[in-house]
Amino acid sequence: MEAVAFDFNGTLSEDEPLLADLFVALAEEQLGLSITRDWYFEELVGLSDPEIVDRLMQRANVIDDREVAFESLLAAKVERYCQEVRRSPRITPNAIAFVKRIGELVPIVLVSGAVHEEVDAALMGAGLDHLFHTVVCGDDVVRGKPDPEGFEIALVALGVDDPSRVVVFEDSVAGLTAAKTLGMWTVKVGLNQVEAARGLYQHSMDRLSLVAGAWFIDDLEKCV
Repeated sequence: MEAVAFDFNGTLSEDEPLLADLFVALAEEQLGLSITRDWYFEELVGLSDPEIVDRLMQRANVIDDREVAFESLLAAKVERYCQEVRRSPRITPNAIAFVKRIGELVPIVLVSGAVHEEVDAALMGAGLDHLFHTVVCGDDVVRGKPDPEGFEIALVALGVDDPSRVVVFEDSVAGLTAAKTLGMWTVKVGLNQVEAARGLYQHSMDRLSLVAGAWFIDDLEKCV
């Protein structure tokens, strides 16, 4: 095994409920669009922030001043997210310990659909900003997950020619699909979407921690 890749929202950061609440509120406030948490988790989870905003605008049938509305909603979401995670960090001590241990063994990268402003602030707050070989975010790609573009960028940065030599930790169907498209090994994090993700991952764990991931660390230590 040459490297490990982590998703951010819902994987490294336990923040998907927060994201659902933010998009539900902003859709109503800025677009007059009523959506539910359930609809967010069924239709939007795992997509990049720009793609989520675009889908909300399509659903609200926004035509006039579309670019202005797009930038306004995205900026408001970033601002509120950063405020919330400063007040209550979503990267747990268990996740921090797990990522640090993996980083001691192999290079690690982060591939997220969130924008750098959110991800970089959260990583810095958790003391993880210096550990990742590269961080690929939604504003680095043209096509977000389930397109594998973000993982392709990470593989190039790592200098890894064989994607099957990289393990990906992901929580969403979109992210798992992107990784599997390239032939990467996948670990499903979280207990939601198990049925929908059937066949998209080799292993699963409820959350990132040294206890839950002991089997993976043991296997990794044997390979390095």
